[in-house]
Amino acid sequence: MSDQQANTDVTLGDPPPRPKKRTQRLYGTSAQIRSGLTFYRVMAIITGIFLLIMVAKILISGSLFGWTFWDGFELYIGGTTVDGTSNVIGFYPAESLQDARSTSTMIAQAHGVAYVVYLVAGFRLWYMLRWGAGRLALIISGGLVPFFSFFVERKVVRFVNRDLQSSQVAAPRY
Repeated sequence: MSDQQANTDVTLGDPPPRPKKRTQRLYGTSAQIRSGLTFYRVMAIITGIFLLIMVAKILISGSLFGWTFWDGFELYIGGTTVDGTSNVIGFYPAESLQDARSTSTMIAQAHGVAYVVYLVAGFRLWYMLRWGAGRLALIISGGLVPFFSFFVERKVVRFVNRDLQSSQVAAPRY
């Protein structure tokens, strides 16, 4: 028996049936899509929480409407004061500390990192489900508007569940 005949005799199972016309075929198995959905949901919640903390910090510090609760003071972590005292955490004017980290900066950076991971999770889900540009725009906007990520996350879960029930999933690849 030649190698070519041996390769054609081996069957790994029946291939999935061909999809009918106008049937959406997904780029992933149900397990892969559900895993992507779980990752997306976790990142949507984390991104939304960081965004709410950032907005609350902006409102409390008064930098949005010109309100001032602690005129010129900011919450800093670490560093030393001008007179040489070590700071663990406290409210100080910006010019009175050296090598300190502003909590506003740290919150904004944490939200930025979480938002990038959220975008990757959303793009992965969008790609596997073969959605249109409108749903990608909805996912992108979820991490930009306060409270919106929670609403978008619920809407995406409904979209995924509906698409998994109505579409033919891909055959397992692994």
